[in-house]
Amino acid sequence: MPDRLNRAAVVDRAADLADRIGLDELTITKLGRALGIAPPGVYRHVADLEDLRGAIAQNAAREAAAVLSAACAGLSGRDALGAVAHALRDWAAGRPARYAALQIAPDPDDAEGTAAAGEMIAAFASALRAYALDGDDLTDAIRLIRSTLHGFVALELGAGFKWPRSTDATFERVIDGLDAVLTQWAS
Repeated sequence: MPDRLNRAAVVDRAADLADRIGLDELTITKLGRALGIAPPGVYRHVADLEDLRGAIAQNAAREAAAVLSAACAGLSGRDALGAVAHALRDWAAGRPARYAALQIAPDPDDAEGTAAAGEMIAAFASALRAYALDGDDLTDAIRLIRSTLHGFVALELGAGFKWPRSTDATFERVIDGLDAVLTQWAS
């Protein structure tokens, strides 16, 4: 395995490992063991743990963008918003560390990281086309959706909902609430 390693393979394996153990638990030592190499060998592919997490975040943004774009293709309005919301929630549940990495904003000087984050933002913007928002309104709408969904997803992933009420039912009401706000902003 070590002779087949490259940066992309190391980052992919790191993301898989982090999804199992948690992003905060990911270390160069643990990754080296998982790869079957001495930990210093990992540094041939990544500069340090921050670089590794940034690469995971970049890949996560691209993966999430593809998932969100596919989810809302051919849909508009509440249907597109709901599809994006459900797709993000489902994606995060299956990839918790990648989702956590997605919350790390790229350094403004990181052209690749910024482009990957832009792909995800573009997927949200595409889902909101029917609301006819632009400029600051569109920026605010995307921020509202991302922060609302992130709050719900983070609480759900962290076992923050203990009451017997269905989280699925609540999630639908969250989407309805977002749709109502965006519809009002559009008018």
